[in-house]
Amino acid sequence: MIRVSNNFAKAMEFTSFKKKETVTDDELINAVLKFETVLEKQTGVIFHCLVRNFKNEYANVLFVTEIDDLKNLEKKIMALSEAQDFFKLIDELSIKMTFHAILKDDFEVPNDFSCVEYGTFSLKDKNENFTLLKISEDIEKEYLTTFENTKAHFIGSIAENRFSEVTMGKTLGKTKEICFGYFTNPFCKPLLEMADETTMELDFWYLIA
Repeated sequence: MIRVSNNFAKAMEFTSFKKKETVTDDELINAVLKFETVLEKQTGVIFHCLVRNFKNEYANVLFVTEIDDLKNLEKKIMALSEAQDFFKLIDELSIKMTFHAILKDDFEVPNDFSCVEYGTFSLKDKNENFTLLKISEDIEKEYLTTFENTKAHFIGSIAENRFSEVTMGKTLGKTKEICFGYFTNPFCKPLLEMADETTMELDFWYLIA
């Protein structure tokens, strides 16, 4: 895990993958740590960490100052030996990379989190973007911030009518418990009702490096 600055983040890359069967966790983590030594020198990088879920999948979580920084990074780091050493441990067919424009002003990556709740969805009515952001503000103010566990939250834009909701929490267990509380909380239920349930994907990832 690296933190280069405390600048406001306007974009996040979330890239999930599986390691090759012959690769150990220690080998992967060591390669990530070496990769971070060159990543932290790249323009726009604010924060990077490696997380894992209960399906033996891993994910790079990278925050930058502008969405264009992600596009430029993708081109530059491929030629670096530290990046190549990391990438050769990964099952290429398992890679799922998404760029997220953070739809929140002055978003800061928190210091003390260990869990990332990562959900993606589309809206039943693609014209309800503004309503989505208002509901998100209400969820954060009236529900999420009432828990000490909640460290950060935002809505991201991935593509036309494709959004993400990301919550960073202090512990995995409490973050999951709070998330499942959406089904009964009056401030959270509108989000579930406006999302197309056939497009919803949700998982919980815990910090490992």
